[in-house]
Amino acid sequence: MKTYLSLLSLSLSSGLVVADCTTSTISLQTQSTTVADVPAATDRAEGLSLEITGCNTSSEFHGLTSIVRINLHENSFDELDLSGLQITDQIRVANNPNLTRLVLPNSRPGQTVSLPPTGTDAPQWTYVEILDNPQLDSDNIEYQDSANFWDWGAQNLSTFILSGGGFHSNFFNPISTSSGGYPEEGHAYVTTRFILNSTDSNFDCSYLNDLRYRGFFKGDYACQGRLVVPSPANSLSNSRDPFLGALAAAVFFVCFLV
Repeated sequence: MKTYLSLLSLSLSSGLVVADCTTSTISLQTQSTTVADVPAATDRAEGLSLEITGCNTSSEFHGLTSIVRINLHENSFDELDLSGLQITDQIRVANNPNLTRLVLPNSRPGQTVSLPPTGTDAPQWTYVEILDNPQLDSDNIEYQDSANFWDWGAQNLSTFILSGGGFHSNFFNPISTSSGGYPEEGHAYVTTRFILNSTDSNFDCSYLNDLRYRGFFKGDYACQGRLVVPSPANSLSNSRDPFLGALAAAVFFVCFLV
């Protein structure tokens, strides 16, 4: 089995063009184990994972169309275009000191879809970590030529981490549309962990904090180091234990009488 995987990895690598790399790894694996701090695999564990590190330049990923996970860390290139890839689970871009522009993968590589995309046009990513790329500005994180979080059309992300870069509040400004707009009421955009830390001293968390309070971001949440808990209504409605919800309501009622 090990020999088969090695041969398969070699054949895939031969079709991948990544210039000036000290290390480039393509592998089939059942867990995301390319480096120690990569997140554990989700229910889409089996599939193709790509790790790239130590590259001075980047180019198109010839020979690849769809992968499950990608991990790009400690590279020297200043631009990264993933639009030709379809990534179905995890995106990790970390510790790339010169990175100034990031183009996210398309749900339909080579095609333009209406924004925000819905249905089969929407991204399938569940985990996005863009971490410690100090030259990266949120105005240069693009999806289908747009630099706005809501234009991704991503709902029910498990984890979203945006930290260690020059991220601005307008990246999360709502999209103005005639029919409802974004974010959409009743949807959870992040279900497990939302972390945002920007080097922009003027970053204003008030809008995101309000969304957190209203239940758009579940699980753990922090914006510029500040923790915000969701409203009691959202907390109780999402409780897995009806007894705890009833108990909390009873305590509130007793305190009100006192």
